[in-house]
Amino acid sequence: MTTVVRLKLILVLIAVLAGVTITLALPPQDSTLTTWTPPSTRKAKTPFAPRPLGGDNIFKGEAEKWLANSIVKLEVGFLMPIDDKFVNEYLSQVGNHLVAHSVAPAKQHQFIATYDLVANAMTVGGGRIYISRGMLNQVENEDELAGVLAHEIAHDAFGHAPKTVTRQLFWMTGVRKVKTAEEVESALAKLLAEYEKKPLAAIGESLLGFARFDELEADRAAFYNTYKAGYNPHALATVLKRMERDMKEEMGEEDGWAQFIVLLFGSHPPTPQRSMAFSWESNFVKMPPKDSHYQSAAFNAMKAKVAKLPK
Repeated sequence: MTTVVRLKLILVLIAVLAGVTITLALPPQDSTLTTWTPPSTRKAKTPFAPRPLGGDNIFKGEAEKWLANSIVKLEVGFLMPIDDKFVNEYLSQVGNHLVAHSVAPAKQHQFIATYDLVANAMTVGGGRIYISRGMLNQVENEDELAGVLAHEIAHDAFGHAPKTVTRQLFWMTGVRKVKTAEEVESALAKLLAEYEKKPLAAIGESLLGFARFDELEADRAAFYNTYKAGYNPHALATVLKRMERDMKEEMGEEDGWAQFIVLLFGSHPPTPQRSMAFSWESNFVKMPPKDSHYQSAAFNAMKAKVAKLPK
């Protein structure tokens, strides 16, 4: 199975932003982390923030890590990490600050920057969150970075990846139980093979809208997570609008058919719908000025570091 085909199938499974560009890693680099200071947190109550609910999920506990490992193994090369102490420590500091103010503050997380030049971020479950060099280039301030990370933290906290794979394993292969890491890897490989043989199944999954619901849920959770952590919740909407603008420029404003296909079969809701949802949630908290953002010297240093990486 080619890397592109595997990638498309992985996207169907876990319903996250992703790309297909692969770049070779560089040797480890020595650097001293610029001192990072977190923003002042907010203590206001957020009763309307979504909370994780139960659901059909066969990947609980250790099995969630088995699933994450299997996804990464099947996508060899795509999730190649940037081996840079400066970038990794900075992302871990920001990410863990967000986790502490999320709906799953006790869960251990890893934040991994990859060499992918396409702007994307994703979680494979098990607290493992990836953000690409392209996305690090895309965000313009730490609030925007926090919004992207908080969105993926929410996907992880709500179990969107394992619940999606649980559902699809049953629909496509009849699997209802896994007992070992080897069984998880075998089951996932079989599921990908079934999707390759039955492409209409992937279309059906998109049309049912499960992924879009998960995205909206993660958006809402990220809104409150960034708010409590001291960031501007408007920032994620700004990133989404910028990415939509770039996508339209790449497709061409007049290519209405291509945009219609993305709207119909995409795993993410239309950006105007997501922006409206953010606006609605802003009615329930005391919002900061719309264009304000946290001034972070460490963020600026990270941006400069990433910009110097070879293409």
